[in-house]
Amino acid sequence: MSRYRWIIFDADNTLFDFDRAERSALVRTLAAFALPYDDEVHARYTAISARLWKAFEAGEISSPRLRVARFEQLLESIDADPEPVSERYLTELGTQADLFPESEHVVRTLAATHRLMLATNGIADVQRARFRIASIRDCFHDVVISDEIGVAKPQAAFFDETFRRMGHPAKESVLMVGDSLSSDIAGGHGYGIDTCWLDRGRGPEDPEPAPTYRIRHIDELHPLLDAL
Repeated sequence: MSRYRWIIFDADNTLFDFDRAERSALVRTLAAFALPYDDEVHARYTAISARLWKAFEAGEISSPRLRVARFEQLLESIDADPEPVSERYLTELGTQADLFPESEHVVRTLAATHRLMLATNGIADVQRARFRIASIRDCFHDVVISDEIGVAKPQAAFFDETFRRMGHPAKESVLMVGDSLSSDIAGGHGYGIDTCWLDRGRGPEDPEPAPTYRIRHIDELHPLLDAL
């Protein structure tokens, strides 16, 4: 049996295919307002959004401000009101709950032997809408969303709340699994729990902070845990 009793999973781009969800929601939103969309627009949006989410993780921008700021920047050269565009985008994103092909099998297999938590930096109404329709919604003890608790990974207070909902297990019995070095791995490392970085073959050879484990595909997690 694995040394870990609890596994905390990040959601987006760990279990859920967020890149696909983001593209679909953006295409539908811009089409609804007759705004242009192409690969250049998409690349500009993802760069803006990534930069603002990093600022959010660092506590430099609020969630309400982030919602609109990304469309203010995207549409700055276009005569369009960013607020309704943002609202439509959030609605569209809430309908996207696609998992990576291997995610459901991994989660259901591990749920038979472990307690699972889902921990995400995200906008509450969007994430709740997505999780309500997700096929793995029944596998998790609870879902912790940064927007609901007012603090984001990697901050220790995010993990304080997660551990409170878990009943304060021993830290050595908990594993954090995620794709982000800056939020998942840095957050888990800083909190004193083991981490498993899902790098999908795209990460640096010597990441900082160094994860306890490193996998390229989520379906490598179960064999890893079995071997411990």
